This record gives sequence, C-alpha cells and structure tokens, in this order.
Amino acid sequence: MTSIATSPIRFDLPRIKVAVDHVDPLVAIGLSTVLGQEPDIDLVTARPAEIVIADYAQGLTLAGQTRIQSREARVRVLVVAGQSREQDVRIALDAGVQGYLELGCRVQELLNGVRQVARGSRYLSAAAASRIAESLGHSHLTQREHEVLQLVARGQSNKAIALALQISIGTVKAHMKGVMGKLGAATRTQAASIAGERGFLARFN
Repeated sequence: MTSIATSPIRFDLPRIKVAVDHVDPLVAIGLSTVLGQEPDIDLVTARPAEIVIADYAQGLTLAGQTRIQSREARVRVLVVAGQSREQDVRIALDAGVQGYLELGCRVQELLNGVRQVARGSRYLSAAAASRIAESLGHSHLTQREHEVLQLVARGQSNKAIALALQISIGTVKAHMKGVMGKLGAATRTQAASIAGERGFLARFN
C-alpha cells in the first residue's frame, strides 16, 4: 500500500479498537504499522475488538461467526484481499463482511475503511466498488447457467455437458445462449474468459 499524507485527526474522537488477523505476516505487519500511527486507533492483540482486519478466507469465517453472536459482542470484519473480482466481493458482502479492500490500495482507503466501518457503515475500496458498479447493468447468471458455464470452461462439449447434468443438448445450447447474452460474449471461449475475470468460476474450484 502506498503511503500518502492523511488529514489531521481530532484527539477527542472515540478510539477504535482494531485487531489485525491477516494470514500474510508481512501484510499483517504493514497494516499494524500504519494503523498504529493513528491517534484514534488502538491496536489490540486479542478480543474484544470493534473491528477485525483479515484476509479473504479468514474474513468470511469470522463474518459467519459474528452473525450468531449477540449484538453487544459482535465485531465488524474488514477484509484485505488479493483480488476484487465481482463475485468475490459479492460473496464477502453476503457473508456479512462490512469492509472490502484489496492489497495495494491506498493508505487513505484503509483508514477511511476502518473509520467508516467503526461508524456502522459498509466500505468498499475504489476497485471493489467499481467492480460492483460495472455489474449493475448485467443480468445475473442462474445456478444452472453457472453449472453449464463451469463445464464449458473445462472444455466439455455440449453432449458431455448434457450427460453430466442430465439435460438435453438443446437445453445446454439454450443455457449457453443465455450466458453469452448476459456476459456480452460472442463465443463460448470468450464467455468462459469473462466469467473467470469476474470471479464466476472461482466458487466451483
């Protein structure tokens, strides 16, 4: 993350207790170093913490755990992930993650994210917000379309897909037509490529 000058912080603001729980030790050190310089943020090594900053996998796990906790004990999860593909961001938000940043984001985005999440709001980095904004004009794929597309990405023919999903070849073609229309693809190969870039195939791996 690139360091930039930050705005002066009032010392009378409520202090925010933040725990860093990122799987990458270098990232964890970097996050702790940046946050430890802020006058309104207290780094804690154990609970209770208001906010936990985690990697993608750990963030989803923590978000799931906090959903079953009482409102008083619940912590907010901010993810710092290696990617900001549309599907990854959507899965995280659906899981209950309150903040989503990607590695390489600006320091100010990290600080804004922590403070906004502490206020009870959700926060997306510019890259993550852009991915979601780009998808708003697209229709979402159905579960069956996802299944057909996954097999197409593996190089399966229409006949093989029909056998695997126990549907007719005509139905396979109809699903692929729908997939290509929704993704704006001209060919099966292009559809699989676009789906990979947007993270639609990751959920099946």
